[in-house]
Amino acid sequence: MGLSSKSPSEVTETSVTCYELKHFVFGEDGLIDFDDESELKPGNWPDKRKLLHTCLYGLVTFCAQFNSTSLSPKRFQELLNQVYGTSHEVAVLSSSLYILGIAFGPMIFAPISEVYGRKIGVLAPFLLSSVFAFACATAYNVPSLLVYRLLSGFFSGAPIVSAGGVLADIYPDPSIRGKYFALYAMFVSLGPSCGPVVASLLMYSRPESDMGAWRIPEYFSGLLNLTLFVTCEVLLQETYPPIVLKKMARQLRLESARYSIHCLHDTWRLEFKQLVRSHLVRPFEMLVNPIVFVVVLFSSYVFGLFYLFITTLPEVFYLARGWTKTTGVLPNMALFCGTFSGCIINMMYSKVYARKVRDNGGIVIPEERFPLLMGVGWLMPAGILLCSWTASKSIHWIVPCIGIYLIGLGFITIFQGCLNYLVDTYTKYSASAIASNTFLRSIFAAAFPLFAKQLFVNMGVQWGGSILGFVALGMIPIPFVFYKYGAVIRTKNTYVGSY
Repeated sequence: MGLSSKSPSEVTETSVTCYELKHFVFGEDGLIDFDDESELKPGNWPDKRKLLHTCLYGLVTFCAQFNSTSLSPKRFQELLNQVYGTSHEVAVLSSSLYILGIAFGPMIFAPISEVYGRKIGVLAPFLLSSVFAFACATAYNVPSLLVYRLLSGFFSGAPIVSAGGVLADIYPDPSIRGKYFALYAMFVSLGPSCGPVVASLLMYSRPESDMGAWRIPEYFSGLLNLTLFVTCEVLLQETYPPIVLKKMARQLRLESARYSIHCLHDTWRLEFKQLVRSHLVRPFEMLVNPIVFVVVLFSSYVFGLFYLFITTLPEVFYLARGWTKTTGVLPNMALFCGTFSGCIINMMYSKVYARKVRDNGGIVIPEERFPLLMGVGWLMPAGILLCSWTASKSIHWIVPCIGIYLIGLGFITIFQGCLNYLVDTYTKYSASAIASNTFLRSIFAAAFPLFAKQLFVNMGVQWGGSILGFVALGMIPIPFVFYKYGAVIRTKNTYVGSY
């Protein structure tokens, strides 16, 4: 059978029934692209569909982050010691290795989402992560448990990073995107906050004689992941515009028998050299850039502190107040409330930022992300100091919990502000900038819990917390400096630019 060579004018509504041709712009050589107003383009989807995708991808990330702290409760450490004779540090490694896996996962899975689409790039690794959650639940010794935790975290790195690309696909306008990034960040930060509480309740629901109670949180995580995977597989659509257009171009070719029809993604092939350059070399190359290094260091330190307090707050209340079992884990809910409030504030500030962009003729002003950090960011070190010096029995428990609330509020404000600044500044290389941020923040989050108990035991809750608070306080001037001099620094930046 011969091939047809119809001209663009011959591709009519009668020869094509799969899509209305008004959605596309045809070139003379058969190259097609979306019309700017096309409803088939993910950026032009109805708001309800966009919100559905934002929430479901947010829940996927929530589950991936939830599992990062599901083995952090003291009960897990006690059971592992009783069954296998392990130390505190080895038990903490089960959480640290999971987070370390997250640091390296994006380097492999980020290009998958660009070649095959966001849906498969997020959901396929997410499914494998749930498989390794079940493997952790059935591990027969400590080395196998640690290896499975590392692999589970490695595959969880895909939804944690690539799901953020979904928001860039469906919210192309930076002035609007910030509000939904704040909603997405809510899922990212609430997951690890809830993990220890739910896991502790699950383990303490079993009799104390049950030495296998530590396995229950991993079974729970695996089942939760599988349920969400099936839901997303049914409800979610592809959001990466080049992949969406590629599938439509194929259908147009088949319907019209005009085999010259193609899109730009059909002409692109990811080569190994480009893979190494874009996803392995560039993120580390960007870390030596002053803007990236300072902003990433700031966000990574607060992210490390966030995980340190999630995994160590129970120990603080065990030491200072003598609380036991799940009661000692409940202060994590104050952290939950703080991050939730911070996300609401970020969503409200996004309206202010959108107005500033409109007043600037639609041109993004990255430094305008910092006024919120300048006004609220200091609450994190203040909360650390308040919690540390009011943790004793002589002071009502609500006071240190207020400090924990402020830690969560300050953390999410700093973290989200830094991430938005990187995305706004490095439009063209935003994926590499985010990869740099994800790598370094995961290293900090993996390392900080390993020394937290020794810090509070050897120096006391007051001074141990004060050291962390003083370092965080020393970083507060960073947004002030960038707000004043950031525009000048950006003019000398190699990687600043947009498509």
